[in-house]
Amino acid sequence: MPTICHLFDGNVGWEQRLAASQLIERLPVQRYPWHAATVDRAAVRKWTAAPFPIATLGRPFPGPFRAVAQLLAAGAVGRLIARKPTDIIHAWGVSAAFAAWVGLRANSARRAALVVELFDPAIPRSDIKRLRTLTAASCLAIICSTQTIRRRLIEGGIPPDCCVVVRPGVDFGQVNHWRRGNLREKLGLSSDHRVILIPQPIDRKHGFMDAFFAGLVLCTLTGNTRVIVPGDAREARRIARFARCQPLSETFVAPDPSIPFEQLVSCADVLVVPAPGDISTTSIAWAMAAGVAVIGAAGYAVAELIAHKVNGLLFKAEAGKSMAAPIVRWLRDHDSLEKVREAARGQAYEVFSIRRYVDQHIKLYENVCAGVAAGEGISDSAAVG
Repeated sequence: MPTICHLFDGNVGWEQRLAASQLIERLPVQRYPWHAATVDRAAVRKWTAAPFPIATLGRPFPGPFRAVAQLLAAGAVGRLIARKPTDIIHAWGVSAAFAAWVGLRANSARRAALVVELFDPAIPRSDIKRLRTLTAASCLAIICSTQTIRRRLIEGGIPPDCCVVVRPGVDFGQVNHWRRGNLREKLGLSSDHRVILIPQPIDRKHGFMDAFFAGLVLCTLTGNTRVIVPGDAREARRIARFARCQPLSETFVAPDPSIPFEQLVSCADVLVVPAPGDISTTSIAWAMAAGVAVIGAAGYAVAELIAHKVNGLLFKAEAGKSMAAPIVRWLRDHDSLEKVREAARGQAYEVFSIRRYVDQHIKLYENVCAGVAAGEGISDSAAVG
């Protein structure tokens, strides 16, 4: 009956909120008691309403000194596990994992396994270096949402036995419920609108302005295209300013921040993932499950899930060139969009089962407590053959 501490840092988003909530709601609390904490208050502020109680460790520091605050919070992590029974620290970010490791070393009287869960394949070299330091822990497992993440970690010197691929879990019951709901109406969208969604987190390097511009071009041609740009990140605000200057400014749709991203996916027609490099693919998993067609740049992580003209549409991103043209071309190919939409939804049931996601976490928890390889008895649900 291991007690789990879910530990967050300031780099959390909707994926961490959703995945942690899935585990907390579905793991029997009698067998897996839990508590949650964060080493950065920004983690709580990013969630309009925290889905479960989260204790804040340490004290706030101005933005430039946030890393210092997180390091100082390591002492608070040590005091937390001394005060509360903890067998497994499940860190939802590299900074949280590093604080947990420092806290465990400072509190040598308490031993706990360390589990780190990662969603973004664009891992900075500095984070890989910190994760390599954690391999000194006797019981370490790193959960990777894609094979791309696992490969990057191994190339960076992380032992393969520590890394295991667990695909995100999708709640198909909720997806079907939201699809039948009236969220489109609440957003001012009609059944006649072609609704394009841009995934979170929105970052300038991921080419989301090109995705919006493609939607604007399509709206100029058809008059019924709308682009949902979620969140209030700097790039989202930049797109909003650009949209306000256009004749068809109504193309831009800014949803209420209280609407979870996974609900927005269920009311879209197309998810556009224009990142020329690697990007987290949880949004693709939810789009496939919701019957939302996916158009994306053919990066390694995206290509793990999407086969061109089979369950999605891919294009090659060329350095220095706008991606708007290929996006518009595929947005106008209604036959291909309909074909890949149906194929993707069928595959999503096999790959992104929430029951499988929870069961694989249970198996991983058992592995780290027993001191065996993290991936023992766990297979990648997206692997072919």
